[in-house]
Amino acid sequence: ANAQKITRDSTYKQNYCIECHIKLNGKLRSVVLEWENSLHAKNNIDCQMCHGGNRDVNDVKAAKDKKTTNFIGKPKKKEIHEFCGREGCHVQASLQFKKGPHYDSVIKIGNPSCIDCHGGHNIQQSTYHIISDKTCSSCHSVEYSRELVNSIITIEKNIEEIEKSLQYMAERNVEHQEMTKRYNELKRYFHQLVHVFSKQEIDFTKKLVEVEIEYLDKELKSKIASIRRLDLIYILTSAFSIGIIITFTIYISLIRRRRAKILNDFKNK
Repeated sequence: ANAQKITRDSTYKQNYCIECHIKLNGKLRSVVLEWENSLHAKNNIDCQMCHGGNRDVNDVKAAKDKKTTNFIGKPKKKEIHEFCGREGCHVQASLQFKKGPHYDSVIKIGNPSCIDCHGGHNIQQSTYHIISDKTCSSCHSVEYSRELVNSIITIEKNIEEIEKSLQYMAERNVEHQEMTKRYNELKRYFHQLVHVFSKQEIDFTKKLVEVEIEYLDKELKSKIASIRRLDLIYILTSAFSIGIIITFTIYISLIRRRRAKILNDFKNK
């Protein structure tokens, strides 16, 4: 609740679309609450950027004037993929989606489209967390859905591990541009897989992605092992150097004490 209040009262204080809807009831209010927890909100993409209208006008009629504000409002179910795939938004994802069998289904009955996986206003990032075998099994068999989803989850987790390894190498200032380039290409293939969702494309892309993951994983593990060996050598060398310094310091201290004792004994005689 605090996070939501901070968002409305600070960043979006002058957004009259939000200020109006948050005072309403039911669905008209919940869209704001859903949006506030979305990826769009985190990236400062608000009502106007999707639905058009003028958020700066505190007048419902003027804010929704189609001639002056390009107000779109709620898109039709069969047009959501076009709505999300407009220029400046998710063009590539929309083009990939049109290559797959789901596109024909959207044209006929309106789903499954973008919002079935990503959400309507509570837009979520493309990760394995937003998809499950339940999502697919409404049309496909449970076995097929589970196999497909598990494959996607496995691949994405492997990609996440590669990303962590690349981040580690970047933090250590180790050259990683070539592997990063291959990693970005890998993600492009993977996103193609999850948006096209054609059985043929999935089988081909999955094999390609798995081969690339295996290559990057071996390369990164080899480089990271080398980095850690160098770290160990550095630690051991540092410890050895510190040990020598401490030993030398103690030796000098003992020599000085012994010399002081000899001088003191000589004076007492």
